[in-house]
Amino acid sequence: MTEKKIYNLFPDTIFRYKLENYEKINKELLDYILDLQKKDSIGNNRSNRGGWHSPNFDLVNAGPPINFINNFKDFLKQIITNEMGWEYVPNKQRIVAMWAIINKKDSYNVKHNHQNCYLSAAYYVKKPKNSGDINFFDPKEMKTYRFPEVKKNTDYSSERITIKPEEGDLLVFPSYLYHEVGKNLTDKERIVVSFNIDVGY
Repeated sequence: MTEKKIYNLFPDTIFRYKLENYEKINKELLDYILDLQKKDSIGNNRSNRGGWHSPNFDLVNAGPPINFINNFKDFLKQIITNEMGWEYVPNKQRIVAMWAIINKKDSYNVKHNHQNCYLSAAYYVKKPKNSGDINFFDPKEMKTYRFPEVKKNTDYSSERITIKPEEGDLLVFPSYLYHEVGKNLTDKERIVVSFNIDVGY
């Protein structure tokens, strides 16, 4: 048999973690998010269609957002140093923005990416079944311009990958990856905390 080698070049990776004690974390975050919504019922208009996008969280003073960050900051250091191979300089890696999105029935998020940062993340506070999964798209746009008919989706032929997160899951991914959220088909709210990470010098 002829010797065979496969080189999987330049992978785009999504890291998925399940936080310990996520029930307690989610309760604190939920109270914090609902309080923000009471103070600003209109919110911001970004990729959300029909949902509520919160103002940015308070990342300076003690509270639920800081408690949440303390539960995953070691994961981020591992991703930056071990997985991405970037230099880790203490106090230079920072979360530049954190916010929440509440998608009620028929709400969704259009295809978008996050600019001016290196990593982005989504954490699932409430994720009822059929409330909208997250789709990621192949960033190699030239590959999608012309291609044969696809009989079977593989790591090489797929243009879009769907991930079905659960409550307590944290997804971390390169900020340049385009992604979208499917329509919430339930009467229950889908609540996600998103944030961006800068690795500055």
